[in-house]
Amino acid sequence: MTMAMVLKQIGIPLEGIALILGVDRFLDMCRTTTNIIGDMACSVVIKETEKKDKQS
Repeated sequence: MTMAMVLKQIGIPLEGIALILGVDRFLDMCRTTTNIIGDMACSVVIKETEKKDKQS
């Protein structure tokens, strides 16, 4: 809720804060999904690299 306090300090009305927080939740879920997919891809790359190192 730190964002709500900051937006209130700069003069955005309470309705605007509710709208921003509602949209931000969806965007945050999208960012989290992208982050997890990237982490999984890196894990696969590391796994394959380690597998090749063990075979050598």
